[in-house]
Amino acid sequence: MPCRALLLCLAALCLQAAVPTFQKLGKGPGVLLIHGFGGNRSVWSEVAAELARDHMVLSVDLPGSGGSPGPLVIDGRADFGALAKDLAALVRREGLAPCLVVGHSMGGPIAARTILEDPTAFRGLVLVDSFLGAVPEAYMEPTAVALGADPDQALRVFMGLMTTGQAQTSRVVAEALEVPVPILQAYLRAMTQDPLAARQAQLRLPVLQLAAGPREPDPAKEAVRLAQFGFKNLPAFRSIHFPGARHWIMWDATEPFLIAVRAFEAGLAR
Repeated sequence: MPCRALLLCLAALCLQAAVPTFQKLGKGPGVLLIHGFGGNRSVWSEVAAELARDHMVLSVDLPGSGGSPGPLVIDGRADFGALAKDLAALVRREGLAPCLVVGHSMGGPIAARTILEDPTAFRGLVLVDSFLGAVPEAYMEPTAVALGADPDQALRVFMGLMTTGQAQTSRVVAEALEVPVPILQAYLRAMTQDPLAARQAQLRLPVLQLAAGPREPDPAKEAVRLAQFGFKNLPAFRSIHFPGARHWIMWDATEPFLIAVRAFEAGLAR
């Protein structure tokens, strides 16, 4: 019995959600920056430095990134709900509320889930080439499996579909390889479940999607695409496209990206 009790205690400790580590810069209205799959807070370095001229900017390392402990994992999937609770508490504790939250890729649904945890702590949501619905398992699972055999090759194939070239691919792969493989797999599999549990309509604050590539010219096809990405039923949603950029828009079009974010924020004041 003592041995069994010890094992249960150890298992419980392994399931503890890690509080995200972060960097805090500047003074002024709060901005929370959340990176995507395999990244860390350094993906925001240029953006954070610019926004910190007149904002209090908090860039987080999601659990498992930046050398931090991993997230709470349930049935092989990272628990976005537990992570959202920690992020909402962090915003309050660091005095950012009510803040603007910016989420890149996987960071988008995590940001949205965080808002649902404490709606009055936030004033707007910027999604950077992101989504608010479940990603098909058929798209994620092959990469999750391949990571177990050859992480470098699996990441190069997966990330290479979204980058502007070899140099950018090498950068994002190098960052992702700093995250333990089981944590990468847990995040990939978490994205195959609806992160908001069909609560998009509860996101009552303004939401802006900054999308890579050109806009779909056919309105009917565009409506279908937006629904597939989980943007249906959002009370206040609009999108801006960056035709010359790929998935890391904040790198490929930094100045237009910052202009769009600042313009969106200015509209919140009105």
